[in-house]
Amino acid sequence: MDPVAEQAPLFEVERTWRVGELSARITRALASAFPAEVWVQGEIDGFRPPNRGGHLYFSLTERNNRRGPVSTLNVTILNNDRVRIERQLQEWPDFKLRDGLEIRVRARVEMMFGRLSLKVSAIDPQHTLGRMAADRERIRATLKAEGLLDVQKALRFPLVPLHLGLVTSDGSAACEDVLSELRGSGIGFRVSVCDAQVQGTNADLSVLRALHRVVALRPDVVLLVRGGGARTDLATFDSEKLARGIAAQPIPVLAGIGHEIDTSIVDDVAHAAFKTPTATAAHVVERVRAALARIESTWTAIGRVARDDLASADERLAARTGRLVALASSAAGRADERLDARAERVRGLARARLREASARMDVLAARVDAADPVRLLARGWSLTRTADGRLVRSVADATEGTRLVTTLADGEVRSTVDG
Repeated sequence: MDPVAEQAPLFEVERTWRVGELSARITRALASAFPAEVWVQGEIDGFRPPNRGGHLYFSLTERNNRRGPVSTLNVTILNNDRVRIERQLQEWPDFKLRDGLEIRVRARVEMMFGRLSLKVSAIDPQHTLGRMAADRERIRATLKAEGLLDVQKALRFPLVPLHLGLVTSDGSAACEDVLSELRGSGIGFRVSVCDAQVQGTNADLSVLRALHRVVALRPDVVLLVRGGGARTDLATFDSEKLARGIAAQPIPVLAGIGHEIDTSIVDDVAHAAFKTPTATAAHVVERVRAALARIESTWTAIGRVARDDLASADERLAARTGRLVALASSAAGRADERLDARAERVRGLARARLREASARMDVLAARVDAADPVRLLARGWSLTRTADGRLVRSVADATEGTRLVTTLADGEVRSTVDG
């Protein structure tokens, strides 16, 4: 036999697939492995509005806390399916698709444009909302067991909080609502605004960083606010990291997360929680107004007590003087030989009583002097009255065109309100 003919080939001949052939083979294999639609759950990533054809494209991702995404599938929702799904989801106002949201979808596994993809026909909002509610209750129970729900509530609220920290999305409707409420009060608030991302992936970390920045400015209280939205949009404020960060702050944090029925974890852990951003600002305004009213009432009471004490002292002095005169007259009418001795005793008693009365008068005079408005003016206070003498206690007392007289320590300043 020819030795050349018996020699084995250097390379075994294997089949070479064309791209289209291989893609078709994979498609048939997928159709065989997944002949019907399946339910798939994962976290939304890369979500964006529909394209010109009305189709939605994003990814479903499974994450590992340490390594990040470990598996990703492309998702396609064609226009007809999208319209039908959006119509069905109108019955679930608390559900809204966004990045970072875990969802459960019904889809067909297909090869589209050479890539493995899920063609979605339905979305299960109950899965997402139920998972969120369960996570929320688990976090709330953990924080309660550690005593963190009461840490902020134990902080003392400042008597007159005038420097406010505001954590929100700068320029948002919630931000403007708070600033408008504070400006409308007529109180000279100083507001430090720290911008934060309030929804979406890692929004809780953005809010936490903004909270640290504003607390470093040492405000009297912090207002953490966000406007209303779907339950899924407000998931940022169910973050355990954010809740622990709020509990660790040495300054009272007031929450106004903008939803009226459900409460978030942030509502539970904050010093106090309110239904809307406007209500949060209104609470601070009311606290300051109440404190100023108490201060003014206290000064009025001090003046009244001083006047009453002085009048009472005058009455007691007059009564004692009258009794001394009566004693002197009675002593003079008795025996002449005892007149000198009795008179001396009376004079001694009178001097002692007068010294005692004088000492009391000195004490009362000192108390009156301490409450003297002139001294208060010298310390930097001022009194503003209208031209007819009415005290100006509110911006409502000084409308445009009102003539004012402001009394200072060294004189008066006259002015006219022009706005």
